[in-house]
Amino acid sequence: MIPARAYLILPALLLAGLTASAQRRLGGYTALRPEVQAELALKSNDYLFMGLSGLHVKESGTALSGGQLRLGYEHFWNEQWSGGATLRLLGQYRQGLGDFLGQPGNVIPGVFVRHTNKIGSFNFGQRLGAEYAINTGRLLESDATGRALARLRLDVDRLFPLSGKIVLRPRVAYEAAAYLRFQRDENQLKERTIDFGVLRAEVGVRLSPHVDVTPWFASQTAYAFFVPQYDALGQQVSGGSTNTVSPVVGLDVRFTLFSGEPSAERRQLPTQH
Repeated sequence: MIPARAYLILPALLLAGLTASAQRRLGGYTALRPEVQAELALKSNDYLFMGLSGLHVKESGTALSGGQLRLGYEHFWNEQWSGGATLRLLGQYRQGLGDFLGQPGNVIPGVFVRHTNKIGSFNFGQRLGAEYAINTGRLLESDATGRALARLRLDVDRLFPLSGKIVLRPRVAYEAAAYLRFQRDENQLKERTIDFGVLRAEVGVRLSPHVDVTPWFASQTAYAFFVPQYDALGQQVSGGSTNTVSPVVGLDVRFTLFSGEPSAERRQLPTQH
């Protein structure tokens, strides 16, 4: 069992590192992200997953809209450990409107491993994943490249059973994502250690074993490094390390399908797979 303090130290180190590198902060535009999910429950808590989400961002009078199809499979080795594979599909001309605002690529396969633990009445989770983003619109170009991304998510939630079958699940999660830079040319622009960060708060409402509704709010940060710009006095006026913070408001509606009668012992994960 992982000590409780480990769940507090890890996010603290992540947040401390991000704060130390921050120099400039820009406010992004609010994004709306509804998602409809279908989860097919298999034996031993395994499941197949499909989600279809939309994204709407209005900036400077211009509305940007996109969608994402998410497919996944998760296998449980025991009560604490599980792993699986995912595939995210975006429109070719709607890159940057997926899980992370600004992430390139419209075909994004990935793998992940998850560890869950219970301390008292609280559920703690860690999810480590790796993805490779492909831009299908540039496959035939000589400089076509993809980008590998590592993702680490830490979360805590608690179940509050109400009358009948209704269960509330308040949850807080933080996820940091970084491009994997195996070998970078010396003349390439400097990049930040962490590229994306998302702090999410939600309240899941399980109406029955078959239906969940989860409203949520997230603050998403894109960590970038731009070429510094200076004024006539030599003082930096823009560029450099810049954090763009965008609020995201979402609503997940999940339908869980069972091959037989739902098991009372079945453990169901939050809608943020």
